[in-house]
Amino acid sequence: MSSVSVLVKQSKTDGTAAMVLAHNRLYGVGCKPDSRAAFNAVRLAARHGHPDGRRARIYLTAAGIGTKPDHPAAMDMLKELAKEDKFAALQLSLLDHVADEQRLAEAQPKLISSDPYIAIYPSLFSPAECKYLATISAPWLEEAKVTFDGGTPFAAMRDADSSAVSHLTEDLIVQRINRCIAAATGTQPRWGEPLNVLRYKEGQQYRPHHDGRGSGDGTTRIMTALIWLNEQFDGGETDFPSLNIRVRGGVGDMLVFRNVHDDGSQDDRLIHAGLPVSRGVKWMASRWIRGAEFLG
Repeated sequence: MSSVSVLVKQSKTDGTAAMVLAHNRLYGVGCKPDSRAAFNAVRLAARHGHPDGRRARIYLTAAGIGTKPDHPAAMDMLKELAKEDKFAALQLSLLDHVADEQRLAEAQPKLISSDPYIAIYPSLFSPAECKYLATISAPWLEEAKVTFDGGTPFAAMRDADSSAVSHLTEDLIVQRINRCIAAATGTQPRWGEPLNVLRYKEGQQYRPHHDGRGSGDGTTRIMTALIWLNEQFDGGETDFPSLNIRVRGGVGDMLVFRNVHDDGSQDDRLIHAGLPVSRGVKWMASRWIRGAEFLG
C-alpha cells in the first residue's frame, strides 16, 4: 500500500493525517498534483476540528485552489473562526492595514536600470505588514537551502534561516501581499512560488547566484521580488557585481528585477548576492515569479 493510500485511510479519522495528505496532494508528493483532492483533504481536516485544516479551508477558498474562488465566503468563515481562534482574529484585525489598489497606484517605482530591468518600489508595504510576515515566519525558520538539479543540499552559498509560506498557510493577508507583488510586476499571483521569509544574522550572506536557476522542474523564474522587512542592520546590500549596482532599501521597499532576456533566455547580468550583514539582523521576504502557474 502506498504512503498516499495509507494517508487516505488514516485521514478518515485523523485531522493531522488529512493535512499531510492535503500537502502531498497539492505539491505532488508521492502522487500526481491534484489541487481538488488537496482541498477535499483540507475540508476533511476541518471537519475533524483540526485548527490548521479550519484555517487552510479559508485560505484555499479565498485563493480558489481546488475550488471556486469565493472571497466573501472566506471572509465569513474567517469572521466566524475569529470568535474562538486568536490567530484568525489577528488576521481579521490587520486586513485593513494591508496594501490596496490605491497605495499600489500611488507607488512610483524608481528605475535603477532599464537594461536589465531593476527597479525599487519605495514603501510599497507598511511596517505592520512587514512585522506580520516576520512574526508568522519566525517559529518555522530553519537553515535555508538552495535547490540544484542534482538534489537539495544545505548550501554553502546561503547561510541564512528561511521559512516558506505554503499555499496551505498562505492566509488572506499574505494573499493580498502576493497580489500586490503580482500587480506591481505585471504578472499573475499564481505565477509566484510561495513567499519566502529570510533572516540573516551577523556575518550571514547569500553568495553570487542567479534566481532563474534551481527551480528543479525546468520552469524559469522570470522575475524576482525582494521586500525589506526591517532596517536595523548594517551591510547586507543586494549586489549585482557585473552591473556595479548595490541596493539597500528601507522597511516596506520592494526591489524587482527581471532574470531573463526578451526571448526568455537567462540573463547572466542578473547574477547577484546578498552581502554579509555586519551588524544586527536583516529580515527579507522574497518571491520568485515564473512565467506560468506554479501549481500547474
